[in-house]
Amino acid sequence: MADPWPYPVVDPTANQIFTFFGRKGSGKSQAAREHFRAWPGTDRLIIDINGDADPGEDLAAIVLRGPLVQLPPRRDPQIPETYRWIADPKSPSFREEIDQAIGAALFPRDRKVLMWIDEGGEAFPVNQTGPNGRLFLHQSRHFLASGLICAPRPKGLDPLTYGQSDRVLLFDVPAPMDRQRIGETVGINAMRLSTVMDATNRRGKYWSTMYHAEDHAIYRLPPFELT
Repeated sequence: MADPWPYPVVDPTANQIFTFFGRKGSGKSQAAREHFRAWPGTDRLIIDINGDADPGEDLAAIVLRGPLVQLPPRRDPQIPETYRWIADPKSPSFREEIDQAIGAALFPRDRKVLMWIDEGGEAFPVNQTGPNGRLFLHQSRHFLASGLICAPRPKGLDPLTYGQSDRVLLFDVPAPMDRQRIGETVGINAMRLSTVMDATNRRGKYWSTMYHAEDHAIYRLPPFELT
């Protein structure tokens, strides 16, 4: 286990999936936000399911509402854009519209897009993931889309979300069954993972334990301040 730095460098030229787990207020959304803000050279899309995933005023995100089938063209072809699509929870096609928004990040295939989805269970529900969500999880390597996906716990979330993740960041995840499920899915001994997580949580608020798929290793990380 690496403890705690250096944080493995993120290669923004590669398509990647990062999953963030933790109870409300444990730091997962802040970590996703910091990654989103620091990710260079790509268009960025917030799929804002609850209406509170704010990237910061300095990013000047273009707010989109209503069904999203395709991202608008860049105002300047040379400058990446930041978009924030705000879902309508009252829409009778709520889940379908979330899946359509994922499709807007996948197509056209030659447009590089980073998604931030703060309520992963709504976008990738177990046994109910939509066609674009399935395409992203199963075949992301064939697209230029990357994803930062947050959820309070893995229960109810399609296990491919974290099984296919390049990094799984674990904040305060207290339930033993959740730890067992994550360990089994990524291929890390669940007892070892749980021991490391307990030691990490004793370090203080917003610390996290990360599984890094590339080197099949566990990292202990202090609070994120990437930007």
